[in-house]
Amino acid sequence: MATAANFVDRATQKQVIVYTGKALGYLDARELVRDKGGLPSNVLHDDILVRSDDWKQLMTQNYYGAWAREVLVYPKKDGEFKKGRDVVDAFKDDKGREWIFPAHSIPEVAIGRKGIGLFVDPQEIEVKDKKAVVLARPESIVVLENFIQNNGEIGKVNEATRIPLSVEKSESQDLTDDQRRWLWRVNGAGVRPLVRGYVFEDALDDIRIVHADGYHAGEFGVGWASTNLEQDKPSQAVAQAPNWLSALRGEAEAAEPVLSALHNIISQDDLQKLERLVRRAKEQA
Repeated sequence: MATAANFVDRATQKQVIVYTGKALGYLDARELVRDKGGLPSNVLHDDILVRSDDWKQLMTQNYYGAWAREVLVYPKKDGEFKKGRDVVDAFKDDKGREWIFPAHSIPEVAIGRKGIGLFVDPQEIEVKDKKAVVLARPESIVVLENFIQNNGEIGKVNEATRIPLSVEKSESQDLTDDQRRWLWRVNGAGVRPLVRGYVFEDALDDIRIVHADGYHAGEFGVGWASTNLEQDKPSQAVAQAPNWLSALRGEAEAAEPVLSALHNIISQDDLQKLERLVRRAKEQA
């Protein structure tokens, strides 16, 4: 199991993200930059998005939203990891594959406890027989305590991983801009690659959202981290508009009639939140 220092030391060296100009699903994204050292870490994304202005240049290149290298593994809402039981994502991907984190990889200290998640830097994703199995060395797994249970909840950022962790409501109101992040997750079990950098209109808080709720095959920006600052300046990457923008518009338009049907079912406040999300998605796309 990794310590916090392992992740911080690797990810806080001065780096830039070099954009490939492509938007792909997570598995294809990993393969594309494998010989470049892999996808950027969530920590590097967080440094760029929250603690610098570098994201603005990458945003104009249509890089964001973009894949991070890590996978977030968590039990169903208010659940716990079970000894000897694989974690199976609540949803299959677009090719009917189950995403699995094997039982033997779950650290002993994480088993049988509420409010636990795992931050995993995969060694490999083994794909066969309609299964995608996330394989990781023990030192590449960080156990997260106080893991957020409710989708969209605000939390205090964990410096080692930049995943937000749950805090008391009174404490959440006092979080600084540098500390606050939101986690998007599914209510069921998750074995979810991380996506960072959605920004709708001028809603800059969106760059503080850690997405562990999206589709494994969603097309997001693909890049790699480089310490060769002169040779690999971000501006040298040739950008192409990612296909996920058009897909996002289609999904937003398809959601509109669903919203109409919900008028008499959910509260006006919740309905307005959904309407704002759909409107922003259409405008951004």
